[in-house]
Amino acid sequence: MDITRRTLFEAGAAVGAGFLLAPVITSAASAAVPPGITPFTEQLPTLSELGVIDATGGGSATIEMINATHQFHTALAATPTYAYRGGTGSQNYLGPVIVARQGVPFDLTMVNSLGAHPLASAIDFGLEGAVAADATTPRVSTHLHGGNTSPGNDGDPTDTFVTGASKTYHYENTQEAAGLWYHDHALGITRLNVLAGLAGGYLVRNGDDPGDGTTGLPPAPFEAPLIIQDRMFNSNGTFLYPANANPGTSGRPWAPEFFGDVATVNGKAWPNLNVARGKYRFRVYNGSNARFYNLSLKSAGPANTFFQIGSDGGLLNAPVPLNTLLLGPGERADLVIDFAGLKPGANVLLTNDARVPFPGGPRAPKRGGSPLPQIMQFTVTSAPGWTAPLPTTLRAAPITPLATPARPVTAVRSMSLVENLNALGSPLMVLLNNRNFEAAGATTTVGTDTLEEWELVNTTVDAHPIHLHFTQFQVLNRQKFDSAGYLAANYGPQPLAPNTGPFPPAPVAAFLRGGPQVPPANERGWKDTVIAMPGEVTRIVVPFAANAGGSVTAFQSSFTGPYVWHCHILEHEDNDMMQRFVIA
Repeated sequence: MDITRRTLFEAGAAVGAGFLLAPVITSAASAAVPPGITPFTEQLPTLSELGVIDATGGGSATIEMINATHQFHTALAATPTYAYRGGTGSQNYLGPVIVARQGVPFDLTMVNSLGAHPLASAIDFGLEGAVAADATTPRVSTHLHGGNTSPGNDGDPTDTFVTGASKTYHYENTQEAAGLWYHDHALGITRLNVLAGLAGGYLVRNGDDPGDGTTGLPPAPFEAPLIIQDRMFNSNGTFLYPANANPGTSGRPWAPEFFGDVATVNGKAWPNLNVARGKYRFRVYNGSNARFYNLSLKSAGPANTFFQIGSDGGLLNAPVPLNTLLLGPGERADLVIDFAGLKPGANVLLTNDARVPFPGGPRAPKRGGSPLPQIMQFTVTSAPGWTAPLPTTLRAAPITPLATPARPVTAVRSMSLVENLNALGSPLMVLLNNRNFEAAGATTTVGTDTLEEWELVNTTVDAHPIHLHFTQFQVLNRQKFDSAGYLAANYGPQPLAPNTGPFPPAPVAAFLRGGPQVPPANERGWKDTVIAMPGEVTRIVVPFAANAGGSVTAFQSSFTGPYVWHCHILEHEDNDMMQRFVIA
């Protein structure tokens, strides 16, 4: 499969003999959806069909990682997959939704029974961590994304175990009600293990969000997860993962991004959900490897407004009305959509107009674009639904700023996002602070019980969803900066040599342009993943302990030890856009 290359060399964008701007990669224009995969003919698997593990009373449970086959569409042959099997379901792809309660501990034993990898041909043994045995007996590590976990229970990418082994993770659930998720995190093959099916939802409940309708939020069956993933298939139903065809890298299994041509939700291609005439609560997950989604609703009925009531780490203070929602890989959104004003038989489309790579990729397929404009459909029935008013206040105690004049941050750190190109301008890897993962001297040490301000300085042409383990942070603001000047001053011209330039990176202050812009209302809650836009400094305030510095945090347990932070574009994370921080 060829890959279309779109080069973003702009006038004056050369630095010395090299390039400032990298080419971006999209799926091949020649890629074709197998015939017969019609949209909206598959029904969306609901919470009960995905399967549930009820951990609200604590105790323990076991999930087995297995090889399986799964039919994404009736017109497509069954696809060899991986699955997390456990709870009430009989999963052949993805995993059961785990429902926990704040402050109630829970032990989860993960058993690795995996065999031949469905994407063995895409394993790149030049990536750190990848080994030959991953093709037949792959390593795994389960990360509770957004979880307030200790280092030994965090699912570190190096804390892997092989086929025939198991690991028990202890989750204290010492955090607010939120839509977390668990997924594989094995170093060098995360992108392939997740694409094959190793991901699932994890809901934390509390008094603000008991899930029973008493607070006015729609309960089951009017609450459902929407795990959105793009996938690509061969005509025989197997997964298709195109190899890299950029100049100077042709044939390498690792590609800078994966963009599929089929939208799947909860494991079904372009599904339909029949909805009653009332409100639904959708726990939306961007579970894609690299695709961003700019979601909106399209119908012939009333204004297509919906409400966001929660972000990565929990409920917002109040519902935020939206017409569009941008989600990067790894981000989640808690949404309420009201179908009460629509007539039976009405159709509502969930659509997407985000370019790939985001935000500057081409729209048209003939120019190398890989659009995915339709995600799923809702069909309104005549059944009565949940019509209770949406609460105007969502939390008993509102979220307040972590940092204040009376409680300032203890450190401000500039953290750079850097792409490394070859002499032909093709991406070789993407790095944080221009350092390989676990390069000597590249660990950031932070003090326990501290608040820090991190400045994510994006010198690349793409947006990156940056995820920090252990914590929930707040987005402070974003500001433009002279990307070319900063890159040249710190690292010199392309091709850049990895593990060069200052560490920690030099402050970005001298290169700032314009003034800081505050985040939109739906980004003013708890976050563990934030979009860092190209040519911008994204500032976040990060607590490294519960109630750090006297603040009120989303989590209640403090730990010391090593964690990671990384880009959640999985191709970037695998090569090598991840670094350690240590809480000491």
